[in-house]
Amino acid sequence: MVSLLDVARAAHVSKMTVSRVLNHPDQVSPEIIADVQQVIAELGYVQNRAGRALANNRHYNIAFILLDDINEIEPYYAHLLMHLTDELRHAGYTLEMRHDRNFDLTNVDGFLVSGARGSDFELLQSLTVPVVIYGTEPGIPSVDIDNKAGTQLATNALLDAGYARLIYLGIDMSEPFAINREVGYRDAMLTAGRTTEIYHLPNDEHAAQAFLADLNLCGNTGIVAATDRLGLGALRAGRSQGLTVPTDLGIVGFDGIYIHQLAELPLTTIQQPLATIAQHMVALLMKQLAGETVTSVYVVPELLHGATTA
Repeated sequence: MVSLLDVARAAHVSKMTVSRVLNHPDQVSPEIIADVQQVIAELGYVQNRAGRALANNRHYNIAFILLDDINEIEPYYAHLLMHLTDELRHAGYTLEMRHDRNFDLTNVDGFLVSGARGSDFELLQSLTVPVVIYGTEPGIPSVDIDNKAGTQLATNALLDAGYARLIYLGIDMSEPFAINREVGYRDAMLTAGRTTEIYHLPNDEHAAQAFLADLNLCGNTGIVAATDRLGLGALRAGRSQGLTVPTDLGIVGFDGIYIHQLAELPLTTIQQPLATIAQHMVALLMKQLAGETVTSVYVVPELLHGATTA
């Protein structure tokens, strides 16, 4: 096994200099860093994690806190966790999964948080380690989808397809992401000079299907659904009423991970690029650990064409 001393000898520097290159590069000239890093690569040296943690007064462990109701967690969280794990591993950290609001600081260098609600933000702002949330909250570094842009994209897709009636199925909650998704629909309809038609439902496909059965859908209707779950319910409601999708009924969901694949027809949806989200979340956390000031990031989603739009 290659040792720190082997690297020092091959690079013609002291062990202390190699240690500084690895743990405190700001104390070493760029030329020496380049020379030492080249030797490290050539020899295949791997730094001892315990020694690295001791030298930097860090644990190299990040906790992912999932605050959503466990019964309502969307399947795409598994994909997000996979991408976060990969990004952290490349940065030399491990990911620990938690599902509580204790925020125990033992053996952890920072937190990645998803599912935070208004009642959580005072606690998050008081933590003494870096925090990045998946969502939106002023005053806390965050990474989120541009929800408004997403539903504008969905609404415009249905407008361009020529549907005469455009309905918005929103989520019955007052969280920022739900509000912004509705605003995107409203803005697109206002720009097009069209009348809005908005309903708020629990985020459940069965609730959407039952509601739309009572609404008595007609042909030439488009539905912008705030989630893929609602879009799936809209699809089933339309087909149960004898409507042909997408000729009579067009549907665009939102999220684009897994749920849209459960539909009888592949659901057209606004897809969240989870790999990009994970990259930004880890980057913001690493910058905070390095003492840098960061600003929140908004990622523009993409329209994933399925079989539910013309």
